Order: sequence, then C-alpha cells, then structure tokens
Amino acid sequence: MDEEHKSNDQPAESLSSADDKQQNAAPSTTKSINDYYGHKIGFFQTLSLVLNALLMVYAQVGQSGIVLTSLNPDLLIPRFQSTSKNNATEGKCNEQDQEIWIQDGGNASLAPHVDYCARSYNGGCFINATCVEDCFQDLYGYSSNCTSCVAPISPCGVESGCAFLCIADGTAPACIECLRPCINEFHACTGLPAEEFAVENQTTVAVAAAAAVDSNTCNNYDSSEVENWYTVYNLTYGKSIADAWNGGAKFLAIVIVLFSGIWPYVKNIILVIVWYMPMTVKVQTSILLWLSRLSKYTLVDVFAVIGVIVGVQLQLNLGGLEVITRAEPRFGIIAFFLATLWEFIQIELIKVMHERKVFGGEVANSQIGGERLFFARLWIPVLMLLATIVLYIVGAMSEFIYIESSNGSGGMCLKSYNLVSIGNALVNELSLTGNISPGQTWFLYLVYVLLILAFPVLTHTMQIVFIIARSQSKTLKKLIKWASAISCFASVEVLLIGTFAVESKFEEFIKSIAGDENADLVDIKSGLGSGFYILIPYCFVGSFLQMSLLVRRDVTAGPAVDSSSEEDLEDVNNDIAGKGSPTEVLNIEVGSDDVETKNVVEMRIQE
Repeated sequence: MDEEHKSNDQPAESLSSADDKQQNAAPSTTKSINDYYGHKIGFFQTLSLVLNALLMVYAQVGQSGIVLTSLNPDLLIPRFQSTSKNNATEGKCNEQDQEIWIQDGGNASLAPHVDYCARSYNGGCFINATCVEDCFQDLYGYSSNCTSCVAPISPCGVESGCAFLCIADGTAPACIECLRPCINEFHACTGLPAEEFAVENQTTVAVAAAAAVDSNTCNNYDSSEVENWYTVYNLTYGKSIADAWNGGAKFLAIVIVLFSGIWPYVKNIILVIVWYMPMTVKVQTSILLWLSRLSKYTLVDVFAVIGVIVGVQLQLNLGGLEVITRAEPRFGIIAFFLATLWEFIQIELIKVMHERKVFGGEVANSQIGGERLFFARLWIPVLMLLATIVLYIVGAMSEFIYIESSNGSGGMCLKSYNLVSIGNALVNELSLTGNISPGQTWFLYLVYVLLILAFPVLTHTMQIVFIIARSQSKTLKKLIKWASAISCFASVEVLLIGTFAVESKFEEFIKSIAGDENADLVDIKSGLGSGFYILIPYCFVGSFLQMSLLVRRDVTAGPAVDSSSEEDLEDVNNDIAGKGSPTEVLNIEVGSDDVETKNVVEMRIQE
C-alpha cells in the first residue's frame, strides 16, 4: 500500500505549483494573515491601528466632561467656615445635631420647622412641648436632648406677645424679629451656631422647607433662572484616576486604568501580532473571536462619565442656599468612543478577511465535514433565549440605581433610575439648561440608547428568527454572524461595571466637589437597585446563548484533495467503517512521506 501511495502522490506533486501548496497548508501549518494579502494591505492595517492609538491618546488627554454648579464656589467656602463644629459652643445638641442644623440651613430653617410642627404635625402641635419634640425628632432627625430646647419656643412666643404677628405666617420677618429673645434662648440651650448667615435667603428657604417637609420629596428650583454656571470639577482621564485613588476609590481607579487605559492599546498590539506572526488557523480564529467579544469593555470610561452626568443632577440646600449641580460631556469622551468603535470595526474587518481566505475562496476545497450548533437539541437554546428576554425586560424596567439627598428641610429627595430613565436624564431639561455643547450631549444619549437598549433588542430579535429558521432545517449563517457582531457591541455588562465603580464612591465624589470646608453640609447616599442585580445573570446567559448559536465547522482548514488521492479517501472511509475505534484507524498503514493522506485520516476521524 505504501508503494501505491507513493506512485499516486508523485503525479499530484508534479501538477501542483509551490504557490498552491502554500495556499492549501495542512491544519498544523503556521501562516500569517499577511501572507494571504501582502505587505501593502498589511501596511495600511498597521497605519490604521497607529492612528487609532493616537486618537485614544488625544481622548485621554482631553476633557471628558465638566461638573457645574449654580453657586459661585468662591462665595460658598468662606460663608460656612465660621459654622464648623470646632467653633461650636457647649450645649445639649451633639455633633450629629449640629450637622443636621447646618445642612438644613441653620437659623433659616428654624422658623419654617417650628411653624410646620405647630400647624401641621399630627394635626398641629400649637404650644404642646411633647408634640413639638416628637416633630423635630421624627421629621428632622434631631436627638431628644436637642429637641428639649426647641419645645419652649412656641410658649415663649405667646408670653412675648408674638401670637398675633405669627398666627398668619410663622416665617414672616416680623414674627421672627418678635421671637428673637426666644431664639437666643434656644441657641444658649442647644449650643448650635447662632450666625445669621442665611437671613437674606429666609423667604426662599422657607418656601423650599414648607414644600419639602415630608420624606421622598425633592426641591424644585428653577434652573432656567440661573444666570451663571460655575465649573467646579473637570473630568479628565488622568485627574479622574488620581482623584479616585487619593479619595479612597481605588477600585474605580483600577477599573478605569485596566479597561480604558491599558486594554485599548493591548488590543491594537494583539491585532498587529495576529496579522504578521505565523499561526495556525485555529489560533488566529480564536484570538480574533475573543478580541471581538472583549472589545466593548474599553467603554467602561464612557459609561462612568454617563453615570456622573446623571448622578450629579442634584438640587441641594447648603446652609440655606439653593445649589443646583449638573454636568456636561466634552469631546474627549466622544473621541474615546469613536476610537473604540474604529477599533471594533477593524477587528471585524480582519475577521472577515481571515475567514474568506481560510474558510472560503482559495482554500474552500480544503473543508471536510458538516456544520452544527453547540447544542444538538434546539429546545435548549430556546429556553435560554426565553430566560434572556425575561431577564432583560424585568431588569430594564426595575430600579437600576437610586440617589438620596437631603432637601434642606429635614426630608429626603429620592431619585430612582432604570435603564430607560437613565437615558432620558441625559437630555432632560436640567441637563440641557445652559448647556454649551448640546450636540455632544445628544450624541452621548444616542450612544447609550444604541448600546444599552437597541442592540440587545435587535440581537434577541435576530436570535428568534435564526432559531425559527433552524427548526425548519434552514441555517441563516449570515444572520447569526450579524447577530454575533451586534451582540459584541451591546454593552449592558460594561454599564454594570461602570455603574458599580462610580456608585461605590459616589458620596465621596460629591463631597469632594463641595470641598473639604463644605463636605459636612452634603447629605447624600446612593445604592444599586434590583434591576442591577437582575441584569447580572442576563449578561451571563445572553453571552453563552449567542456563543451556542454560532454555526461551527467540524474541522479547520486542511489540505486540498486532488483526484490522485480519491482512491486513498475511499480506502480510508472503508477502513474507518470497518475499524472499532479511532486508535485502530490511526494504525492504517500509510507511507512515512504521505503527509496529505495522514491529514485526511485525522480529519475523517474528527468528523
């Protein structure tokens, strides 16, 4: 049989050119993608990657966004320096009471609070001391010792002849002036700061306090009346990392460095290596596939900026002053997204070029074997698809993240967001008021809608069509390839990472914006909702589902089979049918120099 193989192989070799042999290499043969396309196309691929890296550098050096406030920060700091707890006199109120006092507006909040308790709490306390104490403890959070100093104010006012002045409006200037001796006694008893730093804003604070005495209510300041917006924080790549690290948010700093700092350039380096370094077809295919799947994680920084823009939309009461905060994107983050998109498109382009050369065209005749899905039974991916759709819908509609802040009147403002409302918050009235770059804001909104809402829905729709076609013995390979490409850029899991990183230190971030002198005035909390946790299993199940729906070939590219080896193939098939195990099949007598027939045997066994 050895002699037969040798005699059949000699004519085949004489008819095959060296180029044909090179194009139709054995599965174990290493070859670079550049060998298929030449140095000219390789140069343009490399140039594209270099330009992409330069755009990444530009994006990271430039501004990603800015945080603005309606209050001049230069006026805010000296205004409250005299109210620090280190300067407080001794009294019945503790440090926590003092923080509540300053945060609620100090003297500016006292009259509205007393007036509300006297008129409305439990039907109206009037001059009932116990009722007033309960009111200040329940609604405003003061300690029992501290509230014992509040209760005498109303009886003191009656004794001082202020009832007539205060009966119509307990926050009127005439009423407050009449109650001045009672208020002085209150300060002497509590030890709370008695500075009149917010008297000029008394009316505004009173209105805000009266409208926000109940919990879960938010201030409703008119942002359109803000004449000037002041920049209090610049979002840049380097500054964000340094501030996060120095502020104790080391996890956030590490996440940004790994995903948005190192990974983009590592992807470009890997692409250059795959293009020029000889590898087996299997290794090349695997690397390109995983680059495609993991490319989107570069966008962690983009979703972190979106989280900041939505999260800082606050209306705070700092020591009796109305403070509105908001944020705007800058071109740095837009350029970073465009660079990531450019890189993703190039990965997909190289994938297609590689597949055309290896699995089609010049080596199409080297494919042996059929095509299949990961699961032989179609009902398994059907169940996975149903679970994925349910998890996505429930997770998208449920609370994703919430932010709770003091409204300045003892109540708390709770803002809750799901996947849809996060996008809407990017382009709401507060975000666009005074916005000097509305086009960039709308672009970021479009990016969010596509990656978080549109692409997942489109992917699942294409999966449904593919499974229905598969059930009817049709294989829509191009459709599922498009679904795979789209799912590789659907970025729900990246949003989870960016949101978790920002939320973990959001309170510290807001206090750093307020400054060390005013950090105690800020009372803000944040947390992750049920939607966040529901979307975690969605990401895992959805990723595995898409991988399982890809059409797989039984073998990789192998040698071309010419007519002279047809008899060998027939012999191999007969031997395979007659042998009891693959090990026995491998013992078929083949000439030591007959490499092609050996490869055919191996591929038939795999089949």
